[in-house]
Amino acid sequence: MRFFAVLLVPCHAQAQAPKPKDPRPELEIRILFDNMAANKDYLRSWGFSALIDFRGKRILFDSGSDPILLLEHMDKMKIDPKSIDEAFISHHHDDHRRGIYWVFEKNPAMKVHFLDSFGIEAFHAADQVKMKPNRVKGPFELMPGVYSTGPIDGLPPEQALLLETSQGLVMIVGCSHPGIVKMVEAAQKQRKKDSIRVLLGGFHLLKTQADEIRKVVNRLDELKVKIVIPAHCTGDAATEILQSAFGKHSAGAGRWIIMDGKRLEFRTVPLK
Repeated sequence: MRFFAVLLVPCHAQAQAPKPKDPRPELEIRILFDNMAANKDYLRSWGFSALIDFRGKRILFDSGSDPILLLEHMDKMKIDPKSIDEAFISHHHDDHRRGIYWVFEKNPAMKVHFLDSFGIEAFHAADQVKMKPNRVKGPFELMPGVYSTGPIDGLPPEQALLLETSQGLVMIVGCSHPGIVKMVEAAQKQRKKDSIRVLLGGFHLLKTQADEIRKVVNRLDELKVKIVIPAHCTGDAATEILQSAFGKHSAGAGRWIIMDGKRLEFRTVPLK
């Protein structure tokens, strides 16, 4: 009589089912602070700030000129300052930097990125709240798929934030003091990209003549910028010309931009 050994394979050794897809969109951008407002529920004030949710991480881009209004808008949007992983300040001007110290006091675990060239007052204010900013001297990766251009020469120098999404490169700028064309060219060179899917922020064209604005528009088109969302210091005339070329998109406090798969939507953040 022959006997055969039977190998029993435990259930847990079988191939595991794939993880369920994250239901959250790949990228969400909420405009917290801007010269414009998406609707009457949000107030306008000079400066800029945006909250970015990207693949499970949360980044604060710039922090406006009025800390109280910034926190008020965050509260209206149901955003807990403690939920922010990192903060990124594009340049040292107060209308982009003033709110960061107040947010940091509510979330001292948040990592903050300043350019190394920021004035002494920026670092003195950081000392007052026991903040130790990362002093940015060149391009670097904040987290997978998220990059700083590092300082781009201008008056003052400025850094832009770059996100490599499934739809292409998304670029967020504060004021574009070095020149928006120069900043786009630098971003494409650094990331080895020949196009920009979305360009969002202040373009510092407020006092620029129409013929010069059109030259900027033509160059952005040559650089294959697909969607432009003007904000802050872009100016009414430049916004109108940009919208005629790249679509009638705008920022404004309360604007909510959603990218996921092939989807790109513009909404207003509902009140809590």
